[in-house]
Amino acid sequence: MDIKFKGEGQMQKLSALIIDEDETFRAVLKVSLEQVGFTTAFAATGQQGLQLAKQERFSLICCGCQLPDISGSEFCGQARSIRGYDLASLIILTKEDNSKILKQALLAGATDIFCKKDLLEFNTYLQRHVDRENRQLSGRVLVVEDSRVLQAIMLDLLTDMGLDVDAYTHAEEAWDSFQTGNYDLVITDIMLEGLMSGIALVRKIRRFQGEHGNLPIIATSGFDNISRKIELFHLGVNDYIAKPIVREELRQRVFNNITSYQNTLELRAQQKSLYSLSMLDELTKLFNRHALREFSGKYFSEAIRYKRPLTLAVLDIDFFKKINETMGYEKGDQVLAELGAWLKRFVGEGDMVTRWASEEFVFLLPDCSQSTAIAFMERLQKRLKQFKPASVSITTSIGVATMEIDTKHSLNSLFELADDAMYRAKMSGRNCVKPYQQTEE
Repeated sequence: MDIKFKGEGQMQKLSALIIDEDETFRAVLKVSLEQVGFTTAFAATGQQGLQLAKQERFSLICCGCQLPDISGSEFCGQARSIRGYDLASLIILTKEDNSKILKQALLAGATDIFCKKDLLEFNTYLQRHVDRENRQLSGRVLVVEDSRVLQAIMLDLLTDMGLDVDAYTHAEEAWDSFQTGNYDLVITDIMLEGLMSGIALVRKIRRFQGEHGNLPIIATSGFDNISRKIELFHLGVNDYIAKPIVREELRQRVFNNITSYQNTLELRAQQKSLYSLSMLDELTKLFNRHALREFSGKYFSEAIRYKRPLTLAVLDIDFFKKINETMGYEKGDQVLAELGAWLKRFVGEGDMVTRWASEEFVFLLPDCSQSTAIAFMERLQKRLKQFKPASVSITTSIGVATMEIDTKHSLNSLFELADDAMYRAKMSGRNCVKPYQQTEE
């Protein structure tokens, strides 16, 4: 049985308690706290502060190092014993930096210590505290937990963080959902009822093909021993939480794992986009010269390995400069853009066509002999007369060079031969196809 919850993250209402006998200093702290979104309450002594803490739940308490009745360290120790304050942020403010006081304060339960003379660091801490408390996530979490009570606690926390949650009690149902869902995190108990354990679920996820096989997994277990942890990390879990689960610990681990995963996906998407942009000609949407150099190695190595011919053709639009001068560069760009789209449709699935330079295009035709390539290019010229890109009649001069079975070439050397043949086509009156031919000097 599954339970689906949609996250409705809410901003946390933050309240702070200031305990210090100096009224002026309390007023200074009040300004700093309220600027970042806190509501504030005040006390002049430690006992007054402890009484207020029992009456109201504060998310942050700031107290002076030496209060009129008790020290700041003593206050922290007593405050930690109050129900609901085991995880609260307790800050001690001193008149000067003192490592001894810092050590005593931390041992007593203080979260951190700051100097009253320089509140810049304290203000930075406040802003980060607010950001941490109010940060919201977007994403989808798969929870597998057979304890209904613990499952309810997780659902409450995760939806409060803004996450959508699918919850299951059995790994079999969770696995079916995982294969069709688009999740950002899996939280699974290791010991589950049913035929499939949490360990088996982790193993199946890590064997799953594609990006989702790498999504973060948090394992939970009531058996907290080092050998089990190591075994789980070997299986591929990203994090581990021992039961009973502490809400704040789960919250932080969920946040860290999801943000890390989503940042990685975003980075990969950006890299893929940049890679595509670097490989494509912006105007014609064909591969560019960089892409031809990047991918041509596979064409040449396969031609040599399987003893197949490989043909390279260079196509140049005749009198393209005249089109730009008489009709305008915008019209010339339209001709190139429409021609590029048309050439992409004309070539075969395994063939490669690229824009090499301004009005020059290069074709790589695998397993294609010279005679077949010439016939193909002549057919292209005939069809092009009917197409008329941007309603402009154009002709082309094409040079063809073939790496036969008993020869070896690189992209540069084969291109030079085809380019030489293309210039011979130009010299022969244009609008024709010429193969490379060796000629005596």
